[in-house]
Amino acid sequence: MDIYKLSKKTLFTIFGAILFAIVGAIISIWLLVPPLPKSIVIATGSPTGLYHRFGESLKEELKKEGITVELRNTKGSVENLQLLSDPHSGVDLGLAQTGTANETDYPKLASIAGVFYEPYWVWYRTNSFKEGGGFNSVNQLKGKKIAIGASGSGANLLTRELFKLHSIDEQQLTILEIGPDVAKDQLRSGEIDVVAFTVGLEAPIINQFAAIPGVAIVDFNQGEAYSRKLPYLTQVKLPHGNVSLEHNQPPRDIHLIAATAVLVGRENIAPGFVNVLMGNLYELLKNYSRMQTTGEFPSNRQLDLPQVADAEIYMKDGPSFLYRHLPFWLAVWVGRLLKVLVPLLAIGIPLFSYLPALYDFRLKLTLGKSYVELKGIEQKAFLLYRGDASANDVHRLLEELERFDMKIDKLDVPTLETQRYFDMRAHVNVVRLRLYELLQAPIK
Repeated sequence: MDIYKLSKKTLFTIFGAILFAIVGAIISIWLLVPPLPKSIVIATGSPTGLYHRFGESLKEELKKEGITVELRNTKGSVENLQLLSDPHSGVDLGLAQTGTANETDYPKLASIAGVFYEPYWVWYRTNSFKEGGGFNSVNQLKGKKIAIGASGSGANLLTRELFKLHSIDEQQLTILEIGPDVAKDQLRSGEIDVVAFTVGLEAPIINQFAAIPGVAIVDFNQGEAYSRKLPYLTQVKLPHGNVSLEHNQPPRDIHLIAATAVLVGRENIAPGFVNVLMGNLYELLKNYSRMQTTGEFPSNRQLDLPQVADAEIYMKDGPSFLYRHLPFWLAVWVGRLLKVLVPLLAIGIPLFSYLPALYDFRLKLTLGKSYVELKGIEQKAFLLYRGDASANDVHRLLEELERFDMKIDKLDVPTLETQRYFDMRAHVNVVRLRLYELLQAPIK
């Protein structure tokens, strides 16, 4: 035995364990921490709406990161949420208006961040509300014809919520489930009295409504009350002329109620991709809309669904150390590696403290078995010593003893444990001595 070297078997075992750990870590990283996608699909909304416009802007930002984006036009928030809930839809992200989702209906979805306000616009023909000094309350809609947006749109759902708050029976008015693109011409011609929809201030459709003669925007002077009863709403101020200076819309400062457009994904979205999204959202949304103040978005306020943990951390602490100091793709991979290694180390380090005791137990067990075998040989030698032993019997036992000696010579015994090993070798020599005495031969 060379007590300063490990046997090939031991080295093979050690390197095999290391290789197994490396392969296991790689597989764990791949399975447990999703890689950054090369391409994604975002469910937006109408091709002329602000959801689509936002999608186009985000598409350009992600293109710089090497991520290809496909935009899928939909009917709006509800359809987007349904697509995200379907694992076979091919949709990775979607935009949804606050007030349209909840954890019960969409348990596998999570919010990334609020991205901009969606004011709730109610445009009306002034001639339809001559009595009572104009349109001052939702209660005045009784008996009117109103377009509330396509079925499944955020505006459609919000309008019906307002009806409930005012105890308005929908049978008391005529409801048209059509979008603003179609409704604007009917409002112009006088076929309908009111059009309600949610869209950002910068959407082209706003200027088109502002140019219609004889229409005005409802001033939600009860906006604070609405935001208390429907917490996903925010009261926002629309300054005089902020819609259109050319058409003097609005003709004075008014109040609107606004939902928030939220970027939504699945709860298992890749952490590295969340960091990419958040970094680009902060850059994109600095001065995205005239309805917001600088730095107001992205936001984690008034979200219907729980926020993705990595997005929450990003908003609280900013980009991680890795993303601040490493190239993007390297940061992604190091981050994925740490996601697996940190829990493994937390489990593995305490286990390593038991390895010396485990090794000592294994060594004692091995030496113990060897002592049992040596004792058996010694008993045979004792029987030969007391009886009439032939030379052949002694030689056979010597051969058995030599085989045992060769076997223990191959044992891997650490330097600090050599005392036990040499004690056994001494016992082997004692047995060998007795056998040579039987042969009356000198010990070699």
